[in-house]
Order: sequence, then structure tokens, then C-alpha cells
Amino acid sequence: MDIKPSYDPEDPESSVCQRQNLHGEWSARYYGTSDNIPIQAQPQAFSHKVPLTYSVGLCRMQLTSLDLDINGRHGPQRWQQTYANGGFRIFKQLPTGAPGFDKDGVRAVAAECSWLFQQSQAKSRFGELEKLLTCEASGTHLQYDQLAGKTVKLVIEVNPEEKPSHGDTWIKFPNGWKPCAHESTGWRWCRKPPTFQTFKMNGETCTVYPGCTE
Repeated sequence: MDIKPSYDPEDPESSVCQRQNLHGEWSARYYGTSDNIPIQAQPQAFSHKVPLTYSVGLCRMQLTSLDLDINGRHGPQRWQQTYANGGFRIFKQLPTGAPGFDKDGVRAVAAECSWLFQQSQAKSRFGELEKLLTCEASGTHLQYDQLAGKTVKLVIEVNPEEKPSHGDTWIKFPNGWKPCAHESTGWRWCRKPPTFQTFKMNGETCTVYPGCTE
């Protein structure tokens, strides 16, 4: 996982918080950084402290967002690593009824990530099965003045059911998913009646996912 806090000036109009671009135009500066937590083969837990303020010279800044790249790997090759975007947004005031921290200063947020599979269109691996990662969560808005000394606990679960990245491009059978054949006209969706094609997975020619052979 890549953790990317971003900071904006507390006083963006202050001269010490201005910067000049190559065209001579002035604008408020901002600051962002990134920390990486390496992918592990097994489920893992970790903690990470995020400063609420940051100074660039005399310009004092405060945390405005915390972006997350949730990394995943579905094979040993470099192209078999992907990520999904997520994160938290920081506000001065949350809407009425928005969840807050409990009596122990902990805010629990649950997220679910899912794998979506498809046949690669890249020339170097055309027809090879590749996967995309997508994640969803709710309650990711935080109030700035509530954060000092608090803990946000993010729990990420993986949906065991994988699905095609685009609807009506694969058809599900009792023994798995089969990809519909592409028409010579470039038509990608399943026709009626459907015809099917093979695909590559880990160097093997397959007819059904995830079992490869029927």
C-alpha cells in the first residue's frame, strides 16, 4: 500500500506560501509525500503515523487529504501487479450524523476489494488473462480538529467472488467463466447464441476460468 498525505497552506495568501512557476505566475504552494508498505503473500496488519501539520520554510501547512494506493498482485510477473485508489478527505466540519470516533479515540472504516478479470489487449500479451483491482468503502470523510491523537482503523476484505471487468463479455457456467469470441467487426459482447474463444493463463491455453480446462 502507498500512503500519500497531502498538505495545503493554512494561509494560502501569505507571501511565504506562494511559489512561482516557469511562466512567472504565482500560486499557493502545496506539499505531498508518499510511504510504501510492501505487498505480502499473506494478510498483514500495520500501523502508520501521519503528521497533521507540515512546514515548508516559513509556510505552515495542514493535512487536507490522505490518498491510498491499495496494491495487489495476481501473479509473479511485473504486469500482474496492480492497484486501486482510495483514501480519506479532511473537512473543517462533517455533515450532521456523520460517524465519529468512539470513546477510545478509534474510528473503524471497512472496505471491500474485488478482482475483475479480462483478456489483455496489450500487443505483448494479447489474450492473456489479466486482473484489475477495485475497492469500495464508506465513511471516509474526517474532520480535521478531531484527528489529533486519534486512530483510524481501516479493515480491507477481499471479495472471494471474481467477476469480468465488463458485463456480457464472459458467460458463467457451473464449472467457471468462458470468454465470448470477438467478431471480425470488433464486436466484443456476447452474441446469441454465443461462441467462445480460448485465452492464455500462466502460459497455458485455457477455455474456462478459473480452472483453465473443463
